[in-house]
Amino acid sequence: MNKPHRGSLGVAIVVALAAAPALGSEAEGEQAQAEPMKTSWGVPNLQGTWDFRTATPMNRPEAYKDKEFLTAEEVAQWEAAVAQGHQSALERSASDEPSQGDVDVGYDFIFIDVGTKISGGRTSLIVDPPNGRMPAHTRYARMRMAENREVWERRPITAADRPPATRCLVGFNSGPPMSSGAYNNIMRVFQSQGYVAILNEMVNDHRVIPTDGGDHMSDNVRLWKGDSRGRWEGDTLVVETKNFTPHTNFRGSGPNMLLTERFSRLDKDTLRYEYTVDDPESFEGPWSTQQDMQATEDQVYEYACHEGNRAMHLMLAGARREERLGVEDKKGWLPSWFRGLPKKEDLLAETSGESGEE
Repeated sequence: MNKPHRGSLGVAIVVALAAAPALGSEAEGEQAQAEPMKTSWGVPNLQGTWDFRTATPMNRPEAYKDKEFLTAEEVAQWEAAVAQGHQSALERSASDEPSQGDVDVGYDFIFIDVGTKISGGRTSLIVDPPNGRMPAHTRYARMRMAENREVWERRPITAADRPPATRCLVGFNSGPPMSSGAYNNIMRVFQSQGYVAILNEMVNDHRVIPTDGGDHMSDNVRLWKGDSRGRWEGDTLVVETKNFTPHTNFRGSGPNMLLTERFSRLDKDTLRYEYTVDDPESFEGPWSTQQDMQATEDQVYEYACHEGNRAMHLMLAGARREERLGVEDKKGWLPSWFRGLPKKEDLLAETSGESGEE
Protein backbone atom coordinates (compact mmCIF):
# COMPACT_ATOMS: atom_id res chain seq x y z
CA MET A 1 0.00 0.00 0.00
CA ASN A 2 1.10 3.59 -0.49
CA LYS A 3 2.99 4.60 2.62
CA PRO A 4 4.94 7.82 3.33
CA HIS A 5 8.31 6.09 2.89
CA ARG A 6 9.99 6.39 -0.47
CA GLY A 7 11.67 3.23 -1.78
CA SER A 8 15.19 3.40 -3.21
CA LEU A 9 14.67 0.91 -6.04
CA GLY A 10 12.97 3.41 -8.34
CA VAL A 11 15.91 5.81 -7.87
CA ALA A 12 18.37 3.02 -8.67
CA ILE A 13 16.60 2.25 -11.93
CA VAL A 14 16.49 5.93 -12.87
CA VAL A 15 20.24 6.15 -12.34
CA ALA A 16 20.81 2.97 -14.34
CA LEU A 17 18.67 4.04 -17.27
CA ALA A 18 18.89 7.29 -19.18
CA ALA A 19 15.66 9.25 -19.02
CA ALA A 20 13.83 9.87 -22.29
CA PRO A 21 12.66 13.36 -23.29
CA ALA A 22 9.33 14.71 -22.19
CA LEU A 23 6.18 13.78 -24.07
CA GLY A 24 4.77 15.84 -26.91
CA SER A 25 3.71 19.40 -26.04
CA GLU A 26 0.11 20.48 -25.78
CA ALA A 27 0.72 22.80 -28.74
CA GLU A 28 0.85 19.81 -31.04
CA GLY A 29 -2.82 19.24 -30.21
CA GLU A 30 -4.65 16.45 -31.96
CA GLN A 31 -1.60 15.65 -34.10
CA ALA A 32 0.30 14.57 -30.95
CA GLN A 33 -2.67 12.49 -29.83
CA ALA A 34 -2.98 10.70 -33.17
CA GLU A 35 0.69 9.92 -33.77
CA PRO A 36 2.75 7.65 -31.49
CA MET A 37 4.95 9.66 -29.16
CA LYS A 38 8.61 8.81 -29.71
CA THR A 39 11.79 8.86 -27.70
CA SER A 40 14.80 10.79 -29.00
CA TRP A 41 16.15 7.50 -30.44
CA GLY A 42 12.96 6.88 -32.38
CA VAL A 43 10.95 4.21 -30.53
CA PRO A 44 7.50 4.66 -28.92
CA ASN A 45 7.68 6.42 -25.56
CA LEU A 46 6.04 4.17 -22.96
CA GLN A 47 7.45 6.05 -19.97
CA GLY A 48 5.27 7.16 -17.11
CA THR A 49 3.48 5.88 -14.03
CA TRP A 50 0.51 3.67 -14.87
CA ASP A 51 -2.48 2.54 -12.81
CA PHE A 52 -3.86 -0.90 -13.67
CA ARG A 53 -6.76 -1.05 -11.22
CA THR A 54 -9.98 -2.22 -12.81
CA ALA A 55 -13.43 -3.43 -11.81
CA THR A 56 -13.57 -5.63 -14.91
CA PRO A 57 -13.35 -9.28 -13.82
CA MET A 58 -10.78 -11.63 -15.29
CA ASN A 59 -13.48 -14.15 -16.31
CA ARG A 60 -16.78 -13.14 -17.88
CA PRO A 61 -19.69 -13.63 -15.46
CA GLU A 62 -22.14 -16.34 -16.45
CA ALA A 63 -24.90 -13.75 -16.62
CA TYR A 64 -23.28 -12.20 -19.71
CA LYS A 65 -22.36 -15.45 -21.51
CA ASP A 66 -21.38 -14.39 -25.06
CA LYS A 67 -21.78 -10.64 -24.48
CA GLU A 68 -18.32 -9.08 -24.83
CA PHE A 69 -19.21 -5.41 -24.28
CA LEU A 70 -21.59 -3.56 -21.97
CA THR A 71 -23.77 -0.66 -23.01
CA ALA A 72 -23.03 2.76 -21.49
CA GLU A 73 -26.04 2.30 -19.21
CA GLU A 74 -24.86 -1.13 -18.08
CA VAL A 75 -21.36 0.23 -17.38
CA ALA A 76 -22.85 2.98 -15.21
CA GLN A 77 -24.98 0.46 -13.30
CA TRP A 78 -22.03 -1.90 -12.78
CA GLU A 79 -19.73 0.88 -11.55
CA ALA A 80 -22.44 2.25 -9.24
CA ALA A 81 -22.90 -1.20 -7.71
CA VAL A 82 -19.14 -1.57 -7.22
CA ALA A 83 -18.93 1.86 -5.58
CA GLN A 84 -21.82 1.02 -3.27
CA GLY A 85 -20.17 -2.26 -2.30
CA HIS A 86 -16.95 -0.47 -1.48
CA GLN A 87 -18.77 2.13 0.59
CA SER A 88 -20.55 -0.58 2.58
CA ALA A 89 -17.25 -2.36 3.20
CA LEU A 90 -15.65 0.87 4.37
CA GLU A 91 -18.50 1.49 6.80
CA ARG A 92 -18.13 -2.03 8.21
CA SER A 93 -14.39 -1.51 8.63
CA ALA A 94 -14.97 1.78 10.43
CA SER A 95 -17.37 0.14 12.89
CA ASP A 96 -16.43 -1.82 15.99
CA GLU A 97 -17.92 -5.02 14.62
CA PRO A 98 -15.34 -7.82 14.31
CA SER A 99 -14.72 -9.11 10.81
CA GLN A 100 -13.14 -12.46 9.99
CA GLY A 101 -12.43 -11.13 6.52
CA ASP A 102 -10.24 -8.39 7.97
CA VAL A 103 -8.34 -11.00 9.99
CA ASP A 104 -7.88 -13.23 6.94
CA VAL A 105 -6.31 -10.54 4.76
CA GLY A 106 -4.44 -8.72 7.54
CA TYR A 107 -6.03 -5.32 6.76
CA ASP A 108 -9.42 -3.76 7.13
CA PHE A 109 -11.06 -2.44 3.97
CA ILE A 110 -9.87 1.13 4.42
CA PHE A 111 -6.47 -0.05 3.16
CA ILE A 112 -7.87 -1.87 0.12
CA ASP A 113 -7.45 -0.06 -3.20
CA VAL A 114 -9.30 -2.05 -5.83
CA GLY A 115 -10.67 -0.75 -9.10
CA THR A 116 -14.04 0.93 -9.50
CA LYS A 117 -14.09 1.49 -13.28
CA ILE A 118 -14.78 -0.93 -16.13
CA SER A 119 -11.93 -1.22 -18.66
CA GLY A 120 -13.08 -0.50 -22.20
CA GLY A 121 -16.67 -1.51 -21.43
CA ARG A 122 -15.67 -5.18 -21.51
CA THR A 123 -17.39 -7.86 -19.46
CA SER A 124 -14.05 -9.63 -18.91
CA LEU A 125 -10.34 -8.95 -19.22
CA ILE A 126 -10.02 -12.23 -21.11
CA VAL A 127 -10.63 -11.58 -24.82
CA ASP A 128 -9.63 -15.02 -26.09
CA PRO A 129 -11.18 -17.61 -25.95
CA PRO A 130 -14.24 -15.72 -27.24
CA ASN A 131 -16.33 -16.84 -24.24
CA GLY A 132 -14.18 -14.58 -22.08
CA ARG A 133 -13.23 -17.34 -19.65
CA MET A 134 -9.92 -18.93 -18.75
CA PRO A 135 -9.55 -22.49 -20.11
CA ALA A 136 -9.76 -25.31 -17.58
CA HIS A 137 -6.67 -26.50 -15.76
CA THR A 138 -5.15 -29.80 -16.81
CA ARG A 139 -5.09 -32.73 -14.40
CA TYR A 140 -1.34 -32.21 -14.02
CA ALA A 141 -1.84 -28.59 -12.95
CA ARG A 142 -4.59 -29.51 -10.51
CA MET A 143 -2.40 -32.14 -8.88
CA ARG A 144 0.44 -29.61 -8.61
CA MET A 145 -1.92 -27.18 -6.89
CA ALA A 146 -3.16 -29.93 -4.57
CA GLU A 147 0.40 -30.74 -3.56
CA ASN A 148 0.99 -27.06 -2.77
CA ARG A 149 -2.16 -27.08 -0.66
CA GLU A 150 -0.88 -30.05 1.35
CA VAL A 151 2.26 -28.14 2.25
CA TRP A 152 0.63 -24.78 2.93
CA GLU A 153 -2.18 -26.05 5.15
CA ARG A 154 0.06 -27.90 7.61
CA ARG A 155 2.08 -26.39 10.44
CA PRO A 156 5.29 -24.95 8.87
CA ILE A 157 8.62 -26.43 9.79
CA THR A 158 10.64 -23.81 7.89
CA ALA A 159 9.81 -20.66 5.93
CA ALA A 160 9.89 -22.76 2.75
CA ASP A 161 6.59 -24.33 3.86
CA ARG A 162 4.72 -21.05 3.38
CA PRO A 163 3.43 -19.72 0.01
CA PRO A 164 5.84 -17.51 -1.98
CA ALA A 165 3.52 -14.49 -1.67
CA THR A 166 3.30 -14.95 2.11
CA ARG A 167 7.10 -15.00 2.17
CA CYS A 168 7.16 -11.73 0.18
CA LEU A 169 9.14 -13.38 -2.61
CA VAL A 170 6.61 -12.39 -5.27
CA GLY A 171 3.90 -9.76 -5.47
CA PHE A 172 0.42 -11.15 -5.97
CA ASN A 173 -0.37 -8.63 -8.72
CA SER A 174 3.06 -7.60 -10.04
CA GLY A 175 3.56 -10.68 -12.17
CA PRO A 176 4.59 -11.04 -14.79
CA PRO A 177 1.92 -10.71 -16.00
CA MET A 178 0.55 -7.73 -14.09
CA SER A 179 -3.01 -8.17 -12.83
CA SER A 180 -5.31 -5.88 -10.86
CA GLY A 181 -5.38 -6.82 -7.18
CA ALA A 182 -6.34 -5.57 -3.74
CA TYR A 183 -3.80 -2.72 -3.64
CA ASN A 184 -0.51 -1.40 -5.10
CA ASN A 185 -1.86 -1.53 -8.66
CA ILE A 186 0.76 0.91 -9.92
CA MET A 187 3.83 0.42 -12.08
CA ARG A 188 6.35 2.77 -13.63
CA VAL A 189 8.10 2.41 -16.99
CA PHE A 190 11.62 3.69 -17.72
CA GLN A 191 13.40 3.55 -21.08
CA SER A 192 16.90 3.86 -22.48
CA GLN A 193 18.34 2.79 -25.81
CA GLY A 194 18.00 -0.98 -25.96
CA TYR A 195 16.17 -1.43 -22.63
CA VAL A 196 12.81 -0.98 -20.94
CA ALA A 197 12.50 -1.26 -17.15
CA ILE A 198 9.25 -1.89 -15.27
CA LEU A 199 9.04 -1.06 -11.56
CA ASN A 200 5.99 -2.42 -9.69
CA GLU A 201 4.89 -0.91 -6.40
CA MET A 202 3.92 -4.35 -5.07
CA VAL A 203 7.02 -5.77 -3.31
CA ASN A 204 8.91 -3.12 -5.34
CA ASP A 205 9.49 -5.78 -7.98
CA HIS A 206 11.29 -4.75 -11.14
CA ARG A 207 12.29 -6.11 -14.52
CA VAL A 208 14.99 -4.76 -16.83
CA ILE A 209 14.08 -5.98 -20.33
CA PRO A 210 16.45 -5.83 -23.32
CA THR A 211 14.60 -4.81 -26.48
CA ASP A 212 16.98 -6.20 -29.09
CA GLY A 213 15.03 -9.45 -29.44
CA GLY A 214 18.04 -11.50 -28.29
CA ASP A 215 18.06 -15.13 -27.23
CA HIS A 216 16.69 -16.30 -23.90
CA MET A 217 18.88 -17.79 -21.20
CA SER A 218 19.58 -21.50 -21.20
CA ASP A 219 16.59 -23.60 -20.18
CA ASN A 220 18.34 -24.71 -16.98
CA VAL A 221 18.40 -21.12 -15.67
CA ARG A 222 15.16 -20.47 -13.77
CA LEU A 223 14.09 -17.11 -12.35
CA TRP A 224 11.23 -16.01 -10.07
CA LYS A 225 9.97 -13.53 -12.68
CA GLY A 226 11.23 -15.53 -15.64
CA ASP A 227 13.62 -14.38 -18.36
CA SER A 228 12.14 -11.52 -20.42
CA ARG A 229 13.22 -10.51 -23.93
CA GLY A 230 11.58 -7.65 -25.84
CA ARG A 231 11.32 -6.48 -29.42
CA TRP A 232 9.46 -3.71 -31.25
CA GLU A 233 6.70 -4.61 -33.69
CA GLY A 234 5.69 -1.31 -35.19
CA ASP A 235 4.52 0.88 -32.30
CA THR A 236 4.08 -2.04 -29.89
CA LEU A 237 6.64 -3.46 -27.48
CA VAL A 238 6.34 -7.27 -27.45
CA VAL A 239 7.91 -9.03 -24.45
CA GLU A 240 8.29 -12.80 -24.27
CA THR A 241 9.03 -14.33 -20.86
CA LYS A 242 9.94 -17.94 -20.06
CA ASN A 243 12.23 -19.93 -17.71
CA PHE A 244 10.03 -19.51 -14.61
CA THR A 245 10.78 -21.44 -11.42
CA PRO A 246 8.54 -24.31 -10.24
CA HIS A 247 7.54 -22.11 -7.30
CA THR A 248 6.12 -19.20 -9.29
CA ASN A 249 2.79 -19.44 -11.03
CA PHE A 250 0.05 -17.25 -12.42
CA ARG A 251 -3.44 -18.58 -11.84
CA GLY A 252 -2.16 -22.14 -11.89
CA SER A 253 0.54 -21.81 -14.55
CA GLY A 254 3.68 -23.93 -14.41
CA PRO A 255 7.42 -23.39 -14.87
CA ASN A 256 7.21 -23.88 -18.64
CA MET A 257 4.68 -21.12 -19.31
CA LEU A 258 5.46 -18.88 -22.29
CA LEU A 259 4.10 -15.42 -21.52
CA THR A 260 3.78 -12.85 -24.33
CA GLU A 261 3.02 -9.27 -23.25
CA ARG A 262 2.24 -6.35 -25.57
CA PHE A 263 2.54 -2.66 -24.58
CA SER A 264 1.03 0.01 -26.87
CA ARG A 265 0.84 3.74 -26.10
CA LEU A 266 -2.62 4.82 -27.31
CA ASP A 267 -2.30 8.45 -26.19
CA LYS A 268 -0.58 10.44 -23.45
CA ASP A 269 -2.93 9.04 -20.78
CA THR A 270 -3.46 5.46 -21.94
CA LEU A 271 -1.18 2.42 -22.16
CA ARG A 272 -2.80 -0.69 -23.62
CA TYR A 273 -1.57 -3.86 -21.94
CA GLU A 274 -2.21 -7.26 -23.46
CA TYR A 275 -0.81 -10.67 -22.65
CA THR A 276 -1.16 -14.28 -23.77
CA VAL A 277 -0.55 -17.29 -21.53
CA ASP A 278 0.61 -20.36 -23.45
CA ASP A 279 1.13 -23.32 -21.11
CA PRO A 280 -0.26 -26.63 -22.43
CA GLU A 281 0.99 -28.46 -19.33
CA SER A 282 -1.32 -26.35 -17.16
CA PHE A 283 -4.23 -25.11 -19.30
CA GLU A 284 -6.37 -26.82 -21.90
CA GLY A 285 -5.67 -23.98 -24.31
CA PRO A 286 -3.89 -20.59 -24.56
CA TRP A 287 -5.70 -17.48 -23.35
CA SER A 288 -5.29 -13.73 -23.79
CA THR A 289 -6.35 -10.53 -22.03
CA GLN A 290 -6.59 -6.83 -22.85
CA GLN A 291 -6.66 -3.85 -20.49
CA ASP A 292 -6.03 -0.11 -20.80
CA MET A 293 -3.81 1.27 -18.02
CA GLN A 294 -4.29 4.92 -17.06
CA ALA A 295 -1.60 7.53 -16.45
CA THR A 296 -1.43 8.68 -12.84
CA GLU A 297 0.33 11.39 -10.86
CA ASP A 298 0.59 9.05 -7.86
CA GLN A 299 4.07 8.15 -6.69
CA VAL A 300 5.50 4.65 -6.35
CA TYR A 301 6.21 4.18 -2.65
CA GLU A 302 8.11 1.54 -0.73
CA TYR A 303 6.14 -1.62 0.06
CA ALA A 304 8.05 -2.92 3.08
CA CYS A 305 7.42 -6.61 2.46
CA HIS A 306 10.59 -8.67 2.17
CA GLU A 307 11.80 -12.22 2.65
CA GLY A 308 12.46 -13.01 6.31
CA ASN A 309 10.29 -10.15 7.60
CA ARG A 310 8.94 -10.01 11.14
CA ALA A 311 5.65 -11.72 10.20
CA MET A 312 7.55 -14.83 9.02
CA HIS A 313 9.42 -15.02 12.32
CA LEU A 314 6.10 -14.73 14.18
CA MET A 315 4.51 -17.50 12.10
CA LEU A 316 7.36 -19.90 12.76
CA ALA A 317 7.43 -18.96 16.44
CA GLY A 318 3.70 -19.67 16.62
CA ALA A 319 4.20 -23.07 15.02
CA ARG A 320 6.90 -23.99 17.53
CA ARG A 321 4.66 -22.85 20.39
CA GLU A 322 1.85 -25.09 19.17
CA GLU A 323 4.30 -28.00 19.21
CA ARG A 324 5.42 -27.24 22.76
CA LEU A 325 1.80 -27.08 23.90
CA GLY A 326 0.99 -30.34 22.15
CA VAL A 327 -1.61 -28.71 19.88
CA GLU A 328 -2.79 -31.09 17.17
CA ASP A 329 -1.90 -29.99 13.63
CA LYS A 330 -5.40 -29.66 12.15
CA LYS A 331 -4.35 -28.27 8.77
CA GLY A 332 -5.39 -24.79 9.80
CA TRP A 333 -2.49 -22.86 8.32
CA LEU A 334 -3.88 -22.42 4.80
CA PRO A 335 -4.50 -18.73 3.97
CA SER A 336 -8.15 -18.08 3.14
CA TRP A 337 -7.41 -17.08 -0.47
CA PHE A 338 -5.96 -20.56 -1.15
CA ARG A 339 -8.93 -22.50 0.19
CA GLY A 340 -10.27 -23.01 -3.31
CA LEU A 341 -7.26 -25.12 -4.30
CA PRO A 342 -8.10 -28.75 -5.10
CA LYS A 343 -7.48 -31.46 -2.51
CA LYS A 344 -5.27 -34.40 -3.42
CA GLU A 345 -7.69 -36.94 -1.96
CA ASP A 346 -10.46 -35.62 -4.23
CA LEU A 347 -8.25 -35.85 -7.32
CA LEU A 348 -7.15 -39.35 -6.44
CA ALA A 349 -10.78 -40.34 -5.91
CA GLU A 350 -11.63 -38.98 -9.38
CA THR A 351 -8.79 -40.97 -10.92
CA SER A 352 -9.88 -44.10 -9.09
CA GLY A 353 -13.46 -43.69 -10.27
CA GLU A 354 -12.44 -43.12 -13.88
CA SER A 355 -10.32 -46.30 -13.87
CA GLY A 356 -13.14 -48.36 -12.36
CA GLU A 357 -11.29 -49.15 -9.15
CA GLU A 358 -13.08 -49.46 -5.83
